[in-house]
Order: sequence, then C-alpha cells, then structure tokens
Amino acid sequence: MKTRGRWCFLLLGLSAVLLSGCAAMNSYKKEGSLPLPGLKERVTVLRDEKGMAYIYAGCAADALRALGFVEAQDRLFQMELTRLVAEGRVCELAGEKAKPLDVRMRTLGFLRNARKHTALLAESEKRFFQNYVDGINAYIETRKNTYPLEFKLAGIQPTPWTVADSL
Repeated sequence: MKTRGRWCFLLLGLSAVLLSGCAAMNSYKKEGSLPLPGLKERVTVLRDEKGMAYIYAGCAADALRALGFVEAQDRLFQMELTRLVAEGRVCELAGEKAKPLDVRMRTLGFLRNARKHTALLAESEKRFFQNYVDGINAYIETRKNTYPLEFKLAGIQPTPWTVADSL
C-alpha cells in the first residue's frame, strides 16, 4: 500500500509538470487593459520576454489583487492540483487508485488545519490574504467556460479559491 501511494503521488507530480507546460499554449491577453474589480487605483502589469510579471500598484491591496490574478493566469492548474492533493481529493482526478493518498492527506488534515489557522488570523492578515484570493477568483470568473487547456485534458474545472487554500 505504501508503494501504491508513492506511485500515485509520483504520477500526479509528473502530470503536474507535464501539463503545466501547456500553459505556454494558453492564449491570455498579453497587452491592453483588463478590468479587475475592487482596485482602488490603476495597476500596471508588465511581462518580460520570458513571461515574468512585474506589478506596479499604488497600494499593497491592489498589488496583492493583481498578484492573485497574474498567478492564476500563469499557474491556475498547478494551484488546483495542489489543492486537490492537500484536501485529499485526488480520486476526483485519478480515480480509485489514488484513494490511499487521499486517505493519508485527509488524515494529516491540511484542509482542517488551514481552516483553523484562517480563523486565527488577525483582521489585517485576513484582508491581506483576501485581496490575493480576490485576484485569483477574478481570473477564474473571467475565464468561465474557457479555462486553460490543461483543465480540458484533465476533465476538471477550477472552483473559487479561499484564504484557507493559500495557507
């Protein structure tokens, strides 16, 4: 059983690496402007020749919101896979063979602990994380029914992000 769990975890990791390479094939907007709900001021995101994003914002809240949007734009599938593993929900993607991994992850209680620690955050810390999460969810909302290729290949769709998902 230990070996099977390791193989499932290894297979999932390799799949994440291979499918994240599909990100280069995604067609997201590279120039122009996009509305991002909740911004207080104008935010500029510039990308270099390798696609690295540079965020210029007038305040931390706007920078975090833009960061969440840009990270989701670049890595939403990887984020979703990580969440599935941490929550013990790999069976949704890989079937019954991933059950030992899911049982182990649920026993470790990453989701339970993340929710517990979210409740312990000071209000300023919650707002900090919530700005980032709002950026991720804004990206998910703008891409409804046109998610990146890796989601189509895996047969899954992203769900709204929470602060606990980021802890």
